[in-house]
Amino acid sequence: MQAGLSVIDWSLVVLFLLGVGAVGFHASGNQSTTRDYFLGGRSIPWWAASLSIIATETSAVTFIGIPAAAFAGDWTLLQLFTGFAIGRVFLALVFVKAFYKREYITVYGLLAERFGEKTRLLSALLFLAGRVVGSAVRLYAGCLAVRIALGTDSIETVIIALGLFGAAFTLKGGIKAVVWTDVILGITLLAGCLVSCAWILASLPTDAAAIAALEGLPEKLSLIHLDTSLSDADGLGLIAGLLGGMVLTLATHGTDQDIAQRMLTCRDARGGQLSVLGSAVLIVPLIALFLALGTLLWAWHETGAAGYMAPVDNNEIFPLFIVTDLPPGLAGLVMAGLLAAALSSFTSVLNALSATTVADIYRPFAERRGDHSDAHYMKISRAATLLWTVLLIGLAIAFVGSQDNIVSLALKVLTYFYGGLLGAFLVAILTNRGSGPSVMAGMLASVPIVLLLQLRQFTDHPKTAPGLLRGWLEDLGPGTHATLLWVPDIAWPWWIILGTLTSFLIGCLGKPREPSAEAGGSYSPEAEAG
Repeated sequence: MQAGLSVIDWSLVVLFLLGVGAVGFHASGNQSTTRDYFLGGRSIPWWAASLSIIATETSAVTFIGIPAAAFAGDWTLLQLFTGFAIGRVFLALVFVKAFYKREYITVYGLLAERFGEKTRLLSALLFLAGRVVGSAVRLYAGCLAVRIALGTDSIETVIIALGLFGAAFTLKGGIKAVVWTDVILGITLLAGCLVSCAWILASLPTDAAAIAALEGLPEKLSLIHLDTSLSDADGLGLIAGLLGGMVLTLATHGTDQDIAQRMLTCRDARGGQLSVLGSAVLIVPLIALFLALGTLLWAWHETGAAGYMAPVDNNEIFPLFIVTDLPPGLAGLVMAGLLAAALSSFTSVLNALSATTVADIYRPFAERRGDHSDAHYMKISRAATLLWTVLLIGLAIAFVGSQDNIVSLALKVLTYFYGGLLGAFLVAILTNRGSGPSVMAGMLASVPIVLLLQLRQFTDHPKTAPGLLRGWLEDLGPGTHATLLWVPDIAWPWWIILGTLTSFLIGCLGKPREPSAEAGGSYSPEAEAG
């Protein structure tokens, strides 16, 4: 058993990351305008944008969390991702076409046109709140693997180092560098998973018949959970998985600038649609492959091939396998893919957070006080990138100690604010109803509902909460605990459905207004040229 990565492995990791960085810097070209920095000049081919979407989704959370989920449970998580694929068809046919009517830097420009600048500001703030928390979980997940590889107990130091490295990369390259490096990283991720699966199959000490006879294997391969209960305690049911997945992917890909930004880099609406449909085709088989890896890791331990006890934290099962079981060279290649996944998701979200900060918060405010050159906005964009780097690092450290499954944790935090966002976009795209006050009221009303449902689960299972919140929950008095337990225990895929319905219904109550030409003016090509 290896004690950790060898010199050969670390050399491969360093060479790979340097190579990816070189490709990113080369692909970035001249980033002289915010249109170039945030949209890549709308010159990205649809297939590259599609691979970038997949690479962003399959972050270190996927690389670590999906195998962990299959190791501890079964394949029913695939129900959720099937819902993801179905939801993207609707997204491509309806949402993307609406986004390409104007040259938006961010998708929140659509809400500005329909409901005014205040609505855009609120939607941008909700996105920033949801995405920064979700991305902090991603950064934490990537650093788990690095901590194990280094053999250190100080994951906080790893988080700081990886965060600063990613920031340095993002400041120069912009979205074009992010997309083209994502293409390489996505292929590397797939290769790392395939290599790991093949090595386990070739190295298991028993034949196929003996593996098939392992106690509990049929249950491990279960795909469908027919339970229709709303309770989280009953697991992820078929209806909750499919409906929750459909609604969640509409939110994450239709209202989340991090993902939507990729479809906006294509030349036209057709290219944007193809990028989304391409990701719909790829997502289910990719997740199935990572689930297969988790099941193989379970067999690896069940047959005694591992030679060591499985870690208490299931999120560490795959990183530990990489550094202890894979041979030198192969371990370095797989670890490089995992690190690349962590950096890819981190750099892409930094660009999206910066884009939203500048286009939806700073620029409308600045333009009311005079004209500014695009060079000015480029400086502000890079300053925003640094600010978000510091905040993400801090939040990632706050998640240290949580024993919740990484995938579940990452998806849960997205539901806090994204239901409200999705409801607002559905009002804007599907109806002629709504006003600024009603849409904003709907978005705000959805947030406490979801937060209360999450707090209820944390009350039942304090160890699944982030480290800082867990301490607070454990200090609560019995009376407070009893009060929170009166809140129904609803499975997390239903949270975003409830949030979306609340936001949509309240948003539709408002009296329609005429679109504001002034609101959308800053998104024209002329305005982008400064």
